Amino acid sequence: MVKVRVGGGASSPSISDFLRRFQSGVVIFREGELGSDMYIIQSGQIMISRNVGGQQRELAVLEKGDFFGEMALLDENPERSATATCLTDVEALQLRAADLDSMLRRKPEIAVRMMMKLADRLRETNRKYEELVGKSAEAANLTGAPANQGIMAWALLTHEASGLFFPLRPNGETSLGRHDPVTGVTPDVDLSGLDSERTVSRRHAIIKAADRMLTLTEINPATNGTFVNGKKLAAMEPHPIANGDIVQLALVAMRVHVLPGGE
Repeated sequence: MVKVRVGGGASSPSISDFLRRFQSGVVIFREGELGSDMYIIQSGQIMISRNVGGQQRELAVLEKGDFFGEMALLDENPERSATATCLTDVEALQLRAADLDSMLRRKPEIAVRMMMKLADRLRETNRKYEELVGKSAEAANLTGAPANQGIMAWALLTHEASGLFFPLRPNGETSLGRHDPVTGVTPDVDLSGLDSERTVSRRHAIIKAADRMLTLTEINPATNGTFVNGKKLAAMEPHPIANGDIVQLALVAMRVHVLPGGE
């Protein structure tokens, strides 16, 4: 999960100058309007939608740390490409180009986070395009596929309260987190359904399988914590995990199971 974090509340009075509050149901801007501001959500939820065939279609629901309206600052055409509506009461930073430039000069790490988010959006757009091209090609020459292919895995995570289990890739990295409605990216292990309080980050951690060994790495230092058997992990540092270990991402705990013959 890539978030844009800014400033420290009362200790950074300049940040409060940009803070705006919107009530639930308020439309911040509409598709087709001219705009010169972008927004960074501090609390609440925003729905981004577009008019498709005369009907308003939801594109994404944004939450704390997400930003929107940035194309008005980055593109020479200031026309809004979508509508932004408050689903709840919202607090957001409202920034013009000069404000953003000043903020990035003081806190260049914000630019890095924004670039990561934009890269995720572009990557997902490319994936969807390739998927559409592939489906078009397949439609021209459909062939049957054998049934009961199964899933290749020698280790998995189980959530004992729900009975759900998540196979891990037999080699390479398995991503763990929550579905990202902004980019459309879904991790290999999507914990959205087990995390009603949204404590797990969208890009939270990875489990790497190599030479029949497993390691867990927290890949986002802004998470609510990653734990193995109750011990909090340092971000970006791989930690070995084994059969029976309890892996916990924020409030979601799962057990590691290595299948017979997998160790």
